[in-house]
Amino acid sequence: MDRKFHSLVLATTFALGVTGTASAEVNWRQFEGTTLNAAYFTANYIDAWWRPMAKQFQKETGIKVKMQVLQAGQIRKKQDIMLAGKDSTLDVLMLQMDNRGGKLTAAGHLEDLEPYLSDSSLTPANYDYPGDWLGGCLNTERVIKGQSHNNIVWSAQAQLLHIRKDLFKKYNVKVPTNMAELEDAAKKLTIDEDGDGKPEIYGFLSRGWGRLTTASFASYLFNHGGSWFKTAADGTKVANINSKESVDAFEFYGRLIREYAPKSALSNKPPQNAALYAAGKAAMHQELNFWHGLSDNPKKSRIAGKSTVILVPEGAGGSFPNLPTTSIAISKYSEKKKAAWLYIAWMTQKHIMLKGQNAAVPMCRRSAWDDPSYKAPTPGWGSSAKHAADYGIAIAKPQAIAIGQMRDAAGDVMNIAIRNGDRAAIQAAADDAAKLMTALVPKTETGMDFMGVMPSLGKRMKAGVQEEPIAADGLDKLGQ
Repeated sequence: MDRKFHSLVLATTFALGVTGTASAEVNWRQFEGTTLNAAYFTANYIDAWWRPMAKQFQKETGIKVKMQVLQAGQIRKKQDIMLAGKDSTLDVLMLQMDNRGGKLTAAGHLEDLEPYLSDSSLTPANYDYPGDWLGGCLNTERVIKGQSHNNIVWSAQAQLLHIRKDLFKKYNVKVPTNMAELEDAAKKLTIDEDGDGKPEIYGFLSRGWGRLTTASFASYLFNHGGSWFKTAADGTKVANINSKESVDAFEFYGRLIREYAPKSALSNKPPQNAALYAAGKAAMHQELNFWHGLSDNPKKSRIAGKSTVILVPEGAGGSFPNLPTTSIAISKYSEKKKAAWLYIAWMTQKHIMLKGQNAAVPMCRRSAWDDPSYKAPTPGWGSSAKHAADYGIAIAKPQAIAIGQMRDAAGDVMNIAIRNGDRAAIQAAADDAAKLMTALVPKTETGMDFMGVMPSLGKRMKAGVQEEPIAADGLDKLGQ
């Protein structure tokens, strides 16, 4: 069955299931006195939205949510241990389906949510799923063909390009819409203000070490015409990171980091890079769009009011916004599944998600973007984030059961691209990584159909969309 049609059939089924039976009012206090345990990873939106809403949720429902919030790697390990041990004390978990959704789905660790969605005593009549969800978000909920509906995608954070409006204006540099313009801007905005041979402002900042780079690199890979995988002539899934287009992307991204980024970018994690950008040390910063909340906070940033966000520039292969959405799910082993679903349903209501939208947390509900009360942090941020949520695809990492090994393999190629830069060396590393990735597929994915080959669910960006966020901030005439 064609994947687009398959997804449409499932979506229609869910819509009928929810709207056809949901008529009675939900009693939000039916599990009063319950305590839920949730495992979340550190992000700007935890303090901006999740914690304040948990307090409001407790007031309205009598249900307390105990959140454990750790760095992504730490909380994933903890989730894995608790799920593998069938620990009934874990109720709710946050995850990115493009990262670990395949692994957790294949292992059967996540609860099927369809029965809860269709239960009028647990889901509000006006919940409007999937009708009110943006298409790019919905495309990320299922990574294995035929999987159960085991998560609700809520956040449309996207890997976009943060830029210093003031610097582009001061030096009259064209805001980039393609890769050549991006490198030109990075070169011109690497600025040695005092003439000591050491830049005070770097032209480009992004992730620069190992497996972490896959998320920020993905749009560059696909925009160059490359991909993590491709479908071979015999229909099998094989690695494609050693194709000419993919190696072009590794070479380009590696050069940006090597020549226009601070050395600390080679080891920094996203929070450290975001802090550097907020301190005014870079003209452009490739990262998730919710980090704009830090750079625009006058209490924590030296560049408040001076930054905006645009789409990653187009390449020879087109423009593919990288949409590593975040989902919320229920542990299969929880003893409080109905209360856990009530929490998810409450958190993902229209008016609650609108609160997050107004706190600069990009949401997956279309109504949150269209509500008259919503005002984007900057016009460019709003335009680029909504286009990413509509056109985006989950390409941040190789979609696979053996995702950890594959990210490490791709990261090894990137380390060569950044630290060496020699085309032949990059090609050799990519060839080795491709052999490993291709060999891992039949060993770990027999009988499964991952939808992460070339993301066929994504739709091509319309002409002119690339320029819209730039024009929205009045930056489209610079450099002329």
